[in-house]
Amino acid sequence: MKFGKLASKMVMTAAAVLSVLTANAEGYQINSQSARQTGMGHTGTALKLGAESMLFNPAGMSFMNSKFDISLGTIGIKSKVKFNGMGSKTETDNPMSTPIFGYIGYKPCNNLAVGVSVTNPAGNSIVWGDNWVGATMLQEVSLKAFSIQPTVSYKIGDIVSIGAGLMIDFGSFSQEKGLVAANAFNGLGTLAGSLASSPLASMLPANIGQLPGAIKTFENQIPVGIDLAGDSKVSYGVNLGIMVNVSPKVTLAATYRSKVKLSVEGGEAELDYANDAAKSVINTIKGFDTTPLKGFEAAGYIPQGTTATLDATKTQLATMGMLDGATFDASMPIPSIFSVGIAYKPTEAWTLTGEAQITGWSAYDKLEMVFKTAAGEITQSFVKDYENTVAIRIGGEYVISDFATVRAGAYMDTPPVQKDNYNPETPSAITFCGTVGASLSPFKNMTVDLAFAYLQGQKTTGTFENTFTGEYQKSAIMPAIGLRFQF
Repeated sequence: MKFGKLASKMVMTAAAVLSVLTANAEGYQINSQSARQTGMGHTGTALKLGAESMLFNPAGMSFMNSKFDISLGTIGIKSKVKFNGMGSKTETDNPMSTPIFGYIGYKPCNNLAVGVSVTNPAGNSIVWGDNWVGATMLQEVSLKAFSIQPTVSYKIGDIVSIGAGLMIDFGSFSQEKGLVAANAFNGLGTLAGSLASSPLASMLPANIGQLPGAIKTFENQIPVGIDLAGDSKVSYGVNLGIMVNVSPKVTLAATYRSKVKLSVEGGEAELDYANDAAKSVINTIKGFDTTPLKGFEAAGYIPQGTTATLDATKTQLATMGMLDGATFDASMPIPSIFSVGIAYKPTEAWTLTGEAQITGWSAYDKLEMVFKTAAGEITQSFVKDYENTVAIRIGGEYVISDFATVRAGAYMDTPPVQKDNYNPETPSAITFCGTVGASLSPFKNMTVDLAFAYLQGQKTTGTFENTFTGEYQKSAIMPAIGLRFQF
């Protein structure tokens, strides 16, 4: 019977909440932290970017050519994922995400620069919908992570520079997912209707005859889901960099950003019912006395094993009910990043750059969550087994005049998620992105940066727990705007 399987993943899949934090980069990392560098394929490791070097390579900040350098802006990320599988075609309806960035740099003397930045190193918004075929894995999620980074940079002559920043990270998230599949109670409705009209109906509760009609009111809908929300504690990491000018035209550089663990303590869980009828049906099942049904089984009115199945379902629904109003603790990493890059200036007007980045996603080997309920703790551990990823980026800019500069770039990124552990929570793929940008300087001390990027992921077929298989393809557009001031 269908209703006998309704809770097979019900409670424990709720604990997968923090595994759904994906973004325009592979995993849930956000690379877009500058309108200027968005236009150059998100490059920056070997470039002297003034205050913006705080993120891309702290060593570059000491090459600031003004006493104060300020950069502010935002990136719009409008992403979409298409799914084809399980007899269904669906695409997400994601809102526009708007990660922000802000950098303030100060150069008190020729060889030293200090500053502070505010960025969104991780985040995402993804909306699959309430009643799509994968709703019990994910309906929607929103994540915002912030990083405040005080930074110092020092150069030795004009050859070597070093830099270091203290990353102070925190964030918040919310997530919704179904706990019971759509139409999971249809079998129970059919059974209840049959029992209510049988000769043994007097042995059952009086409201048994109302179940078929009540179940009909939420047909094809997820009867009950769970909403989870929480804020992470403040966590710390470091951002280190070195830059070497091997000639007036060539610069080599390397950076390392350490892993930061975001931990949620005291997150809140709340059950969300399709309607009052769905809540009433679930409460009726939980309180249903199956003892009289043994007579029905003996008389052959219902299949053998029906009461055992109902008792198991009652237990699972009761456990699910314990999550309503519960709190939970969980943690996940923002992974380490190691980058090496080269910049080449064939002329004063041209700058060309390339870099390779390794992101330490192998740190995300499992997810553990602890739900704290009135009846005790429910602890779950989920295998993630992410793999390290490699990104290759190239970019260039051409200074047309003191008023205008144009840019272009591209990058390729690899996925951290294995195809046999792949689901709507983590639609990763080999990804390609092309970018263009420009800067306009209408005034001596002010520059307006504009950029646009288009991202396309390869079609990827993956399977989760040998039961949910489909083809995914993601894409995103990313307009960006920023203002820079130097004085």
